[in-house]
Amino acid sequence: MKGGMEKVSTHKKYEVVKEMSEGNYSIQMLCKIAGVSKSGYYKWLKRKESPTEKQLEDEEIKKKIMKCHEKLKGI
Repeated sequence: MKGGMEKVSTHKKYEVVKEMSEGNYSIQMLCKIAGVSKSGYYKWLKRKESPTEKQLEDEEIKKKIMKCHEKLKGI
């Protein structure tokens, strides 16, 4: 499918699968349609629900960088 799902990030596909699965759609079917693996989806879901210490640390660093960026007006 040219210009279709391959342009959508895997992260976004996982978010859509999660959202659609709450409406009683099969995760297996949704992953197949999105072109992602079920195992990858479940790993993403686990990381999202219980981030590692490193991921939490990275998020704090990201916040500090964004704060500096805003303070310096993008310089």
